[in-house]
Amino acid sequence: KMDAWPPKQAAPRAFYFESAGRLASAAPSAAGFDEYVSDPNKPVPFLPYIDRGMNYNYMTDDQRHAATRPDVLLYQTEPLEKDLTVAGPLKASLFVSTTGTDSDWVVKLIDVFPNDAPDPSPNPANVRMAGYQMLVRGEPFRGKFRNGFDNPQPFTPGKVEKVEFELPDVFHTFRRGHRLMVQVQSSWFPLTDRNPQKFMPIQDAKSDDFIKATQRVHRGAANSSSLTLPVLG
Repeated sequence: KMDAWPPKQAAPRAFYFESAGRLASAAPSAAGFDEYVSDPNKPVPFLPYIDRGMNYNYMTDDQRHAATRPDVLLYQTEPLEKDLTVAGPLKASLFVSTTGTDSDWVVKLIDVFPNDAPDPSPNPANVRMAGYQMLVRGEPFRGKFRNGFDNPQPFTPGKVEKVEFELPDVFHTFRRGHRLMVQVQSSWFPLTDRNPQKFMPIQDAKSDDFIKATQRVHRGAANSSSLTLPVLG
């Protein structure tokens, strides 16, 4: 039982994006970036399988289907030496640039199971837990609203901008031996509608308005992208 939410004892801890897909608690000193090409005509799906309706299993689904795509960035810690409990809202702070004039930014927090994790028993769905990338929280943010929902603004192609937003609250323990992973992408279809990556009313977009864009996520020095978690203990 807790007397407040978020718990008063939860302390913010930033996890910074580093080179070679590392996620660390100290900001890197050397500036750099990671990039991918986002194609709204080939969006990242939110499910690894086909379903006729809204399947709420996606909230804990395996994200390895996204991790294999070239338009999804991955950052992860080393295996944890002890349990880590996160309780409260999460904050994404991204320093980004794009060759387009609008872009979505999707941030997902993932619990990566060790390669020797046992399968559930019984296991009617034939789930393989070894290396499972369980979605803990994910949230999309439409970049045009980075300076306020009442003040949509285009991106200047190539200009580094800060995009900061909150992910929904979580109460989750990452067990010893597990890893924290963050995935960053620019589509999550059809959970969110496709962004043409042009600054325009999306409801008016025609097929030829949907264009590819090169997205950069910057890390280090003055542009240290991170995900901040409220950590207990």
